[in-house]
Amino acid sequence: MKRSLLAAAAAALTLAMPNAASAADYDDAAYFRLADRMEQTLDSRWDADAGYYKLGGGGVEPMANSMLLLTHAVAAMKGHVGPARNDARARALAARLVKRGGPFVTRPAVGQLHAPGWVNAMNGRGSQHLVFDAEVVDGLVYAYRARAALDLPDSTVNAIREAISSTARGTFWRYPTIRLNQVNWYSLMYAADATVTGSPALLKRDMALQLRRFFDQARAGGGRIGNFGPGMRFHYLPHLPLNVDKNVDSAEYANIVLTFTRFYDQARRAGMPALPAGSRRLAQEWIKRVISGYWTHSGYMNWDSGLGFDRWHQGKKLGLTQEALIGVATGAQSLLPGAEWARYSKYMLDRGFDFYARQADRAKDGVPDPLFFDVNTVPQGPGSARLAVARVMANAARAVDAGMGSMKGTEPPALYAFDPDIGRLAVTTPKYNTAIVAVNQNAFPYGGLDLARLFDGEQEVAANVGGRPPASFGLMVRDVAGRRVTASQVGRPKVVPGVRPLTLLKAPRGAGAISSASVGRAYAGAFSDLRVTGAVSARGLLMRVTHRFTRDWIQTSWTATRRSGDARLTADVLFPSYGGKAGRIVAVLRDGSSVVVGTRLISLASVKYLWVQSERSGYVVVPVGTRPAGAGVHAMRASGQSSNPRPGKTGAIQIARAKRFNRAALTVRIAPVKDEQDAAATAARLG
Repeated sequence: MKRSLLAAAAAALTLAMPNAASAADYDDAAYFRLADRMEQTLDSRWDADAGYYKLGGGGVEPMANSMLLLTHAVAAMKGHVGPARNDARARALAARLVKRGGPFVTRPAVGQLHAPGWVNAMNGRGSQHLVFDAEVVDGLVYAYRARAALDLPDSTVNAIREAISSTARGTFWRYPTIRLNQVNWYSLMYAADATVTGSPALLKRDMALQLRRFFDQARAGGGRIGNFGPGMRFHYLPHLPLNVDKNVDSAEYANIVLTFTRFYDQARRAGMPALPAGSRRLAQEWIKRVISGYWTHSGYMNWDSGLGFDRWHQGKKLGLTQEALIGVATGAQSLLPGAEWARYSKYMLDRGFDFYARQADRAKDGVPDPLFFDVNTVPQGPGSARLAVARVMANAARAVDAGMGSMKGTEPPALYAFDPDIGRLAVTTPKYNTAIVAVNQNAFPYGGLDLARLFDGEQEVAANVGGRPPASFGLMVRDVAGRRVTASQVGRPKVVPGVRPLTLLKAPRGAGAISSASVGRAYAGAFSDLRVTGAVSARGLLMRVTHRFTRDWIQTSWTATRRSGDARLTADVLFPSYGGKAGRIVAVLRDGSSVVVGTRLISLASVKYLWVQSERSGYVVVPVGTRPAGAGVHAMRASGQSSNPRPGKTGAIQIARAKRFNRAALTVRIAPVKDEQDAAATAARLG
C-alpha cells in the first residue's frame, strides 16, 4: 500500500514537472522522468485479465509489451518509485511473453519460419521475423536480471531461461545463419543466452564469427557489393547490385546493425576474441561515419533511406536506432575512434529524448504521431505510435542500466560525412542540420545538388523536409510559357563509375575523393569550413552549385551558363518555407521597412535580406557579392508533395526574366532564425 501511494504521488509529480532542460545532461532521475511520462501515456491500455497492455493492431503487442517489461524491470533493479515501476505487471508480462502457444511458439508459423521462437501476436496467430524474437528476448533478459527485485516465481524464471536458450541455440540463430548483414540481432540473442544460462559459448564462438564475417565482407568481392560503399555508407542489400534503390543508403538500418555494440564489451569479458586489427579499424571508421552522417545535434537522425516511405521518419524506427547511441556510449569502448565519441553519443541521445518529449507535448493524448513532419505516404496506425513510445521509454531505462545517468555528454563540434559515389554530404551543427543527396537511385523523390532539407538546431523545419522544385532550394529555369526547362535540384537515378556527382573541395578528410574511392575510410568528422560543388548539364545549360558550410551559416552560389541555343529563359533561385499558410516570405528593405512578398516582383537592389518564415522556425537569406542587374524577388505557390507534405510559399530571387542570357549567377548566405529580432541580428552578421 505504501509503495502504491508513493507511486501515485510520483506520477502526479511527473505529469506536473517540465521536461528536462534543453541541452542539459540527463541523470538517472531525468531518464526515469521520461520513462514515467511515457508509461503514463500507455497506462490505460493495461488489461489485468489478459496480463498485458492492449496496444492495438499491426503486430506490435509482443514487442511493445517487452519494452514495457524492460522498463519495469530496470525500475525495480534501481529501486525507482514512479509509474515506470510496476512489479505486479512485470511479473504478469514476463509470464505472458513466454506462454507457449502465444506469443512463444514451438512450431513454425508463417514468415521467417523457425521453432521455437516468437510471433508478432499475443494469441500466437501471427508471423515470424528475427526482430520479433530479438526484441521480446531483450525485455525478458532484463526481467531475468531483475528476478529478485521483481520477486519472479521460479516457474517464470525457468520458463524465461528455457525459451531464450532453446531459441538462441536453434539453427535459425546459430552461425553461419545470417539475415542480410544484420549481425545485431544475433549478437543480442547470444548475449541473452549467456545471461540466462551462464554459458558464454555462443558469445565466444558465434558472435565472434558473425562479426568477423561482417567486417570481412565490408568490401566488394565474391559477387557481392560489400556492406559499405566509399565513405562507409551502408548497403542494406549487399547481395544485390549497387544501383538497387535500397542500396543508396539506410540511416535506420545502419544504426540498427550498429546496435551490436551494446553487447561487444560483454562478449569480450566473456572470452570472445577481439576483432582483428583491420576489422577494428573498419569499426572505428564506421562509427565515426554513423555519428557524423546519420545523427544531428538535435538528437534526431539526418535521415535518408533506400527503403523510402516504408521507413522514413517512422517513430518506431527512431526508437530502434537510438540503441546504437547507447551502444557507442557504453558498450564497445575498444571500437571507438576516440573517447569523445561516447560523449557525443550521450549528448545526442539526451537531445533525442528532448525532441521526443516535445512531440509528446504537441500530441493530444501524449502519444506522438507515428510519422514525423507530416509524412504519411505509407500510413502508420495507433499501434505503431504506441510501439514508438514503448521503445523510446525502454531506451531511457536502458540508459539508466548502462550507467549513462552518471556520464557527462559533450556537445559535438560541427560534423560532416561525405559519400563520394552518391554525392551525399550530411552536415550537422548546433545551429542547423541538412544534407545534399546528388544520387537518389529513385529510392525517394528528392535529391540533387542543393540542400535536400533544412532543420534548425532543435529539429524544427526551417525550410523543408525533402522537397522538389518549387518546394525546394535550387536554381529553376523556365521558358517564356512558364514550363520548366531544368533545375539543379533533381536527383540522379544511379551511380555511374568514374562520375563524381558532387566534389568535396575543402574538408579535413575527403577533399577530391572520387566515386571509386576504396572502402575503409570515413570522410567524416569535425569541420570548421566545408566546401563542395557540383554541376549538371541539360537543354543547353550548364548549372553549377557551390556550397560553403560553417558552424552558423551556409553560403551557396548558383551559376547558369548558356552552352547552346538562344531561347529566352527565366531563371529563379528558390528558397522554400514550411507549414502551409504559416509559411511566408518577408523582404526587409534597405530603408528599414519590410513587406510580405507576393507575386509582384520587388527589386533585389532594394532588399537587405529575406526572412523566410516557417511554422515553427525559419531562416534569413542575405545576398552577398554582386547582385544581378534587374533581379527581383517574388513568391511562388508550392503544392504538397509526398516528401514535403505541407510547404508554405517559396521565395524566389529571379536572376533572369525572359532573357537570352549567356550567364546568370547569385550568391547568398542563409542561417536559421527564430523570430524577427533574431533575423535582424543574424542578417547583420551575414551581410
